[in-house]
Amino acid sequence: MCDKFVIFVHAKEDEGAKAAHALLYAKELNEAGIEVKLVFDGAGVKSLANFATNTDKPSHKVYVQLKEQGIIAGVCEYCMNAMGVAEPILATGIPRLTEINGHPSITQFIKEGYTPIVM
Repeated sequence: MCDKFVIFVHAKEDEGAKAAHALLYAKELNEAGIEVKLVFDGAGVKSLANFATNTDKPSHKVYVQLKEQGIIAGVCEYCMNAMGVAEPILATGIPRLTEINGHPSITQFIKEGYTPIVM
């Protein structure tokens, strides 16, 4: 059985349910005692901005829980700038990942024993 997962969230702005399910899967894995990390990359950076700023949505509460538990590993710095959501994301304090020309490295997580899930 795999005991470490990293979920790369690429869900576009109009795929809110997919992005929200990434949060729910991370929460479920964590509650089962399985190590999990979330990385927001590509169009998924817009989903992160939405989770952080739409405080009236149920997904905001899950986002806050995961952030407080240190499950959100980071966000693609290049993509958040390219997609115009740097300001709300920088306000969250979530780490910016820049290993591969401003993008996060999936290899780094695999070398650390994480099994990737891309949503």
